[in-house]
Amino acid sequence: MVKEQLITDSYALYNGDCMHVLPELDDAGIDLSVYSPPFCGLYQYTSLPNDFSNCATKEEFLEHYRFLVKEIAR
Repeated sequence: MVKEQLITDSYALYNGDCMHVLPELDDAGIDLSVYSPPFCGLYQYTSLPNDFSNCATKEEFLEHYRFLVKEIAR
């Protein structure tokens, strides 16, 4: 779900959960991504299952992170 967005002829800005927004973007559609993922066990932001901060193990965190990297790279 996108909380806010700004789309112009030159660029588009999205503010939302990357786990929901990235799969909706076109392939090769990202030129710059600015994010700060929480790291496993440091701080819990929400109780949502797709929130990186809710990963119970390092392996689960890496599974989530692989999804993010794959989506940014495509």
